[in-house]
Amino acid sequence: MDFLYFPDDKSEYIPGIISVIVIFILSMLIIWLLIRASKKQVEQLEKQGYSVNYEMKNSDDSLPIDDKPVKDAEKRTSDSERGDKGS
Repeated sequence: MDFLYFPDDKSEYIPGIISVIVIFILSMLIIWLLIRASKKQVEQLEKQGYSVNYEMKNSDDSLPIDDKPVKDAEKRTSDSERGDKGS
């Protein structure tokens, strides 16, 4: 069998083209569902009091993941600050 097979009968390309089209449509559907779910999560976070910043295009700052809203701020202490010793 040759490494590259180009059939003389061009109708053999049809199943491959159909597969590519189906996979492309399914991938676009998945991307649309992910964007939709992401927007819902942003709305839920805004309801909980978190702020959402969309101005991160050219910023070198990393996104703060563990930031809490100001109204729920509490001091967290590590094990070393409480005097606990690790094993």
